[in-house]
Amino acid sequence: MWTVIQAFAEKALGMTDEAKLFQLLEDTAADLGYPYWAFGALWGDPEAIKLNPAPAVRLNYPPAWIEHYFKSGYDKIDPVVSVAPYAQTSVTWTELRHYRPEFFDDAATHGLRAGISIPLRAIQGVYVLCFATGDEKMIGAGERARFEILAAGFFNAYLRLRDLTVTDHGLTANTVEVIRLSMAGLATAEICARLGLTSDGVHWCMKDARKKLKCSNTPQVYLKAIQSGIVAV
Repeated sequence: MWTVIQAFAEKALGMTDEAKLFQLLEDTAADLGYPYWAFGALWGDPEAIKLNPAPAVRLNYPPAWIEHYFKSGYDKIDPVVSVAPYAQTSVTWTELRHYRPEFFDDAATHGLRAGISIPLRAIQGVYVLCFATGDEKMIGAGERARFEILAAGFFNAYLRLRDLTVTDHGLTANTVEVIRLSMAGLATAEICARLGLTSDGVHWCMKDARKKLKCSNTPQVYLKAIQSGIVAV
């Protein structure tokens, strides 16, 4: 099974299409015996949730379960959604069952009998990737490790592809240089001296970067600038 994950990682590295990445994830998970999956942005990524209403960014759960899930108000009490932001590692649905046994019993009647949820964190926010099967399974340490590695490889590829869409960032040459020098640890006065800008000019550049890159703080600007290829490290 490790060869399946290795093949996924190698293919994901070269992906340039988000839809194809999700299809590759689906095919790989099915090869591992888990044909169902769901990837959700829990908080901190309004663009993802805007494009694909919460709780999922993408999923292939049975349509009848998805409809029943929302009609029953499960989005408000789903243990995966509630616990994942605080979990330090992956959690199996067996481990989550005691929070809402009736929820997991209901999911089982719709073909989701066992699963694992992996929390994923980035500066953009907190996400969760779930894998599920219609078979009754106990997920052991080896299988848990395989899914954690698969999730990490997928998440890296997903974040890279999300930022590749930012092709026309609209930043001025000065703003790009301010980001680069600030990332290198230069103080505002040093940046002013290097670029011939005023202090207000440097602060304006960073404010403009936050706005155009849709970031709420400076560390997010640094990360997005690197991932988008605006600056190199």
